[in-house]
Amino acid sequence: MELLFKLKQGGKIFMKTKLVFALAVLGLKGFSQESARQIKKVNQLWGGYYSNIILNEKWSVNSDFQFRTKDWYEHNSQALARTGLSRKINDKVNVTVGVAHFRFYYSDVATRGEWRPWQEIALTEKYKKLKVIQRFRIEERFNQKLKSGEPINDYTYNWRFRYKFDLQFPLASKNEKALYLTLGNEIMINAGKEIKYNYFDQDRLSAGLNIELNKNFTLQPQFIYIWQQESNGTTLDKISVIRLNIVHKIKL
Repeated sequence: MELLFKLKQGGKIFMKTKLVFALAVLGLKGFSQESARQIKKVNQLWGGYYSNIILNEKWSVNSDFQFRTKDWYEHNSQALARTGLSRKINDKVNVTVGVAHFRFYYSDVATRGEWRPWQEIALTEKYKKLKVIQRFRIEERFNQKLKSGEPINDYTYNWRFRYKFDLQFPLASKNEKALYLTLGNEIMINAGKEIKYNYFDQDRLSAGLNIELNKNFTLQPQFIYIWQQESNGTTLDKISVIRLNIVHKIKL
C-alpha cells in the first residue's frame, strides 16, 4: 500500500510535465509518418565514474568520466569528461555551471571532438519517502567538423535544451546501506541555425537501481531506451543501453 501511495504521488507530479512528453511523442509520430524513413537498432554499453566533491554547505564540484561502446562491446562509441561547480540555493534548489569535452569515434581508433559548456537548475522534492528530481539543462555544443574523413580545426554550433524527470523509491535500508528503485525520462531539443531536420534530438526512458554501499559509494545499474533523430532527418535510432555508474561522494 505504501508503494502504491508513492506511485500515486509520483503520477500526480508527472502530470505537471505532460506537455513536454506530449511534444516528444508528437515529434516521434511526425517523424515516423514521413516517407523514406530508416530505423536503426543499436545496442550500447555505458560505464561511468561520478564524483561529488563537497567543498562546504553551499558549494560542490560534480564531475563524471564515461566510456561508451556500441554493438555492445565490439566498437568504441564515445568518451567524455565533464565537470561543474554547483551552488546550493536551499534544500530543494541547486544551480550548476560547467564544461564537458567529448570524443566521438568515427572508427575504432579515430575520433572527433566536441566542447560543451552547460548550465542547469535542479529541483528536488520529497513526498514522504518518495524523492522527485527535476532538472533543466542548457548546453552550448561546439562540434568538430570532418573533411575528407579527417577532423579539421572548424566547428559547428548549436544549442540543446534538456529536461529530466526522475523518481526514486526506497526499497530497503540497513545501517549506511540502502536500495532505491529509479524511474526517469529525459527529453532533448536542439536549436540554432545549424539545425535543419532534427529539432527533436532524443528521448531517454530509464529504469534502474541505486545501491548505496555506504555513505560514500553508490552503484547505479540502469537500462535506458533511447529514441534519437539523426541530423540528416531521415534516420531514427532506437538505442538499448546497459549502464553502470559508480558514484563517489568526497567531503573536504
